[in-house]
Amino acid sequence: MENALMSINTNKCVLCYACVRICPVKAIAVNSSEDPQIKIINDRCVGCGACYEVCPYDAVDFLSHKELTKQVLKSKELVVALLAPSVAGEFVDITDYRKFSQMLRQMGFNKVYEVAPGADLVAKQYKKLFSQSRGKYYLTTNCPVVVSNVEKFQPGLIDNLAPIVSPWIAAAKVVKKEYGESTRIVYIGPCIAAKEEARRFENEVKIDAVLTFEELRSLFNEFGLVEKNLSFAEFDSPVADKGFLYPISNGFLQIMGESEDLMDSKIITCEGHVDFVNSLKNFNQDVNEFKSHLNIFYCNGCISGPGTKSNLSRFVRQSKVIQFAKKRKKDFDPINYEKVMAEYSSIDLSATFAINDQRIPTPSQEEIDKVLNIIGKDNNHSHTGCQACGYRNCTEFSIAVNKGLAEPDMCFTYNFRKSKETIMELSKANQKMLETRAELEESKKQALTDKLAMEEAHKITNTMLQELPSPVVIVDRKLKIIQANKGLISLLGEEATEIAQVIPGLIGADIKNFIPFNIQKLFSFVFDSGENIINRDIHLNGQIYTTSLFVIKEGEIVGAVFRNMQSPEIQKEQAIKRITEVIDKNLEMVQKIGYLLGEGAAETEQMLNSILQSYQQNNSSSDEKFTINKLTK
Repeated sequence: MENALMSINTNKCVLCYACVRICPVKAIAVNSSEDPQIKIINDRCVGCGACYEVCPYDAVDFLSHKELTKQVLKSKELVVALLAPSVAGEFVDITDYRKFSQMLRQMGFNKVYEVAPGADLVAKQYKKLFSQSRGKYYLTTNCPVVVSNVEKFQPGLIDNLAPIVSPWIAAAKVVKKEYGESTRIVYIGPCIAAKEEARRFENEVKIDAVLTFEELRSLFNEFGLVEKNLSFAEFDSPVADKGFLYPISNGFLQIMGESEDLMDSKIITCEGHVDFVNSLKNFNQDVNEFKSHLNIFYCNGCISGPGTKSNLSRFVRQSKVIQFAKKRKKDFDPINYEKVMAEYSSIDLSATFAINDQRIPTPSQEEIDKVLNIIGKDNNHSHTGCQACGYRNCTEFSIAVNKGLAEPDMCFTYNFRKSKETIMELSKANQKMLETRAELEESKKQALTDKLAMEEAHKITNTMLQELPSPVVIVDRKLKIIQANKGLISLLGEEATEIAQVIPGLIGADIKNFIPFNIQKLFSFVFDSGENIINRDIHLNGQIYTTSLFVIKEGEIVGAVFRNMQSPEIQKEQAIKRITEVIDKNLEMVQKIGYLLGEGAAETEQMLNSILQSYQQNNSSSDEKFTINKLTK
């Protein structure tokens, strides 16, 4: 019995807020930022079972004692079924109560006792209490929901709770006195809150399990028990006097022998969850005005608790209870009954109650107004509302939001406005998306065009690179070949040529495998320094080359061009270049001393041009001409 009394199955819950609306103490919190989004705060719950009855999706569960009962029935101890008198209004399909008693015995119960005698005992205690009240007015404590509500939410009324146990607890104490403390007791009744009430009195009278009528029906089906297959079996407890009327709210007054004459009675009966909370508030505020005790029940008497499943109307159930009382009264033995009551009069039927304040401080007006502003309400409309959120008006809802029991999304008008804003935002976002999509399509077309252009450019560049007569290579930082032309492959030798047949262009090959260390150092220098090397003479494969290394992408890619200095074209080019350099240097000198030498400068110019022309004529297969403009200046 250590589990929570009430819980919500979030797999079934659709957040319709029906449970929030019906809960008399707002013990159900909704918060979309938490997991689960909706939950019953069991410290605040009073066990009324309203949420269980109202949920259209069967998402609310209560603590079941079916399995616990089956374990108790296997006990070697005496097991007693303690039966509430409202059973007559529930199991109308069972035509004879003696057959009902037999069904319980077939399940494994050794004894079947009625709560009705316990109601008679309790009524005597109330009559004594009320007669000696001396101007103090009490709330009856027969309903555990009433007791729990006062302890948690009306602590100012704690001293007004009648210090008397409920009839079924009294009956349980009778059973323990009759058969000993080791007796196992299973209470069967219409009330879910009775499961929590059993915990309250566990130190005074041990209750092993509490079954609702709904749970008992389920067990009958599980055990395959059918009335027509069974014989009669009487109840074991003594036949009560008027205790059978206890399930009817004003029936308790008749058990007490209290007049219901409006001129004489000092007891007001209040029943039903609609006026339940307000009745307690009115008692707290105005009891000194109406000067009466309050016989109060959360339900419409115990004939219609949340643990019942009969589809009969309240008044049909009430009539069935009265009919059952009449049947049982036929076997009533007043002399023996008084003897039994006298025997049980020594049983302690007192009860004590303790404040368990679960009230949450009311937020400031500023905090309340802040939430009202969020949901679009001003002070002129703060005390009205559609109540769809489960609260009576927008101010109560705002208070609940501040207390952490609700959230703005529960407000219908807020949600509607928020939805409209979301739709507008989505519409704008959709329009923007369409525009972006058009831009993306255009970009896609342009990218495709650029890609084709790049591919064409790459093809052209690669073709040009391959057709260059000079060896060319492009390498990365690790000296891996990115691109090389046929001239370079030929330069690197037979091994490179064979590899190129498998790996076109030697792409990915390590150039360090084909060139000497001194040339590798040139590449490393360009990578590290970022400076180009122009016309550096090198020896490679027994020949002299001039090479130029240049940065393509700093620190990442370097290119190199190799020219064979021994080829006729290169020799001619280099000779012309170097003679030109000599002429340029000599001209500088000539210009400096020209003033001193006079015509000697002109003669030198003619001599050098003559040498150059002679060299060109003897070494050229074409009609190349070379002029030196600077010499004519």
